Formats: sequence, C-alpha cells, structure tokens
Amino acid sequence: MMTIWCILLTPLFLYVTIKAKSVIAAAIMHGTLNGTAGIALIVIEGGNDLTIGMMGLAGFISLMIFISALFVYDSRISKEKIMTNRISNYL
Repeated sequence: MMTIWCILLTPLFLYVTIKAKSVIAAAIMHGTLNGTAGIALIVIEGGNDLTIGMMGLAGFISLMIFISALFVYDSRISKEKIMTNRISNYL
C-alpha cells in the first residue's frame, strides 16, 4: 500500500519542485502531508486502514483525480508546460 501511495505522490512532488525551482516547497508539502496524514484515522469511526485515510482507497482515488486534474491544467492552461514538455523530451 505504501509503495502505491508513494508512486502516486511522485508527480505532485516533482511538479511542485520544478514549478518552485526549489526543493524547499516540496519539503514543506511533505511536512504538511506527514502532519495531517492521521486526521482521517482519528476523526472517522469504523472501516479499516485499507479503506479510509490517505493511504487507503479514498486517498488513492483522490490522488488519481488530483494528478489527472494537474495534467489537464498543465497541458491546456499553464503557460509553462512542465509535465507535457518533460514527457515529450523522452519520447
């Protein structure tokens, strides 16, 4: 589960790092993520760790939606194309 979650987080951290031109923004994002990761487990009653929280099914689905929205934003709206230019450079 942790491996899948880390793979899904990679595009977000890379995008933030490249856009900010610094690893500090990604470090702040990582710290915020670590600080808030357990909130769902504390607040929500019932279920288990595989279905709730950031590393559960809900977290996976929300990360996939967010990555898709980020890709659409980068390819159609953003002036500085980060994701699409990087992919085309390797093809």
